[in-house]
Amino acid sequence: MKRILFSVVTMAMLCMNCQTKDNVIPGGRMDTGAVGKWMYGSFAMSEFWSYDGAYQGNPFELAVVFDFKENGTYEKYFVAATRDYSNCRTEAFSYEKGSVDFDQANGSFTTKPAEGKYRGFYSCIPGKNVNRPMERSELKVQTYYYTIQKGSNGKQNFVVRFNKNDTNVSTFLPTSW
Repeated sequence: MKRILFSVVTMAMLCMNCQTKDNVIPGGRMDTGAVGKWMYGSFAMSEFWSYDGAYQGNPFELAVVFDFKENGTYEKYFVAATRDYSNCRTEAFSYEKGSVDFDQANGSFTTKPAEGKYRGFYSCIPGKNVNRPMERSELKVQTYYYTIQKGSNGKQNFVVRFNKNDTNVSTFLPTSW
């Protein structure tokens, strides 16, 4: 009897150790309509050209992307960049990932980051560049309020408010890469 019990316990332990570990963070409840990539962004309709005719790039870029996965995890990207007439470029990039919990009855979702990264680039002051992981104190749980509704683009849009009673919204469009 002891041999059988020992064999069963050993097999159970081996099976638990054989499971694949792909660093997936346990997720929360998902709204299946929110699964996918959603981007809020504005990009310059013009570009900078210097007085000598050399291309300088876009003067301003800003985007936020949520990537919601079926397993209740998310990734969030924030990108901002600007270039001035002296050709100095400033870029900010932040990335976080963790679990997300949708509350459809309340029209909210809460992100719980488990890890993240900050990157800052200053072409004219490279000594101020930053490229580091987020510290534990910077990984903030945040609740947003949302609706998914058909937009003027004919597609479902992800409309987000930072406070429940906000009248200002950020409209995230479906995207892919």
